[in-house]
Amino acid sequence: MGQWQVSTETLVACRFAFAPLVETVATLGILAEIRPEPWRRAWLATHRPAFQQHLATAPHLDDWLRDRRAAHWPTEFRLPPPDPDAAPHGLDLTGLDLSPALAELLDWTWQHVVHPEWPARLRTLRADATARRRLADHHGWPAALPSLGPRHRWLSTGRLQLTVAAEPADAELLFVPTSARHGWIAQDATRVAVIYPVSAAPVPTPRTPPASLGRLLGSARAELLAGLDRPRDTVQLATLTGLSPAAVGDHLTILLDARLVSHARSGAAGRYYRTALAEALLSAQPG
Repeated sequence: MGQWQVSTETLVACRFAFAPLVETVATLGILAEIRPEPWRRAWLATHRPAFQQHLATAPHLDDWLRDRRAAHWPTEFRLPPPDPDAAPHGLDLTGLDLSPALAELLDWTWQHVVHPEWPARLRTLRADATARRRLADHHGWPAALPSLGPRHRWLSTGRLQLTVAAEPADAELLFVPTSARHGWIAQDATRVAVIYPVSAAPVPTPRTPPASLGRLLGSARAELLAGLDRPRDTVQLATLTGLSPAAVGDHLTILLDARLVSHARSGAAGRYYRTALAEALLSAQPG
């Protein structure tokens, strides 16, 4: 392992990529999570019974999953960086050194879980990338992507330092959003892909605020308040609502002044959450 300090030119030329293979591995990790994040429970209740039924037909795979942490799977799968120019619409396992059983499990996860949700997932991932690109244009990349994973570090100079298998020469830098709980790095001779978690449910569930709340606060602020079912930052809220990060910030300022949301620092970024007053207001609405 070595340290790669990404040049300013490489960072400026970076691109986002969207990969069905990355998202399928991420989904497999979520399905096998022993202690899932609370906001994923509704989604898991829909998909986990079929997943467990499938694993019952291959107990050795169940053992393989239990013996490994999902954060370590990408290393064992040895995933390649995605091709940013390829159409992200199908699972391609070509060239992966996987056992037939693991390849079949990935194919099952894609066919039965990811593929039916792929249009919604892709919209979410693209919205996240768009919001982060806008944030980078206004505030720089360290503000846009503060939490890429354990193998990166933003230096005081604004340079990005990555822990890579070997320092690349003239490699293209890719950012790959995913619903995984943990990020990782994929590398080949020409590309280094930083796969980062978007910290959202695999497919956002509808967050329709009560009509009465919309009339009181305005539809955008009511939707933001309904979306704060857990702490989120401005990029995540922009992804969920379709608003621009700037518009989200303006609405949050009003909600902060009204004591309906509060703000907590989390590393380089801040997260917002509903106050007790907001919870009481939401629960009091007739619908």
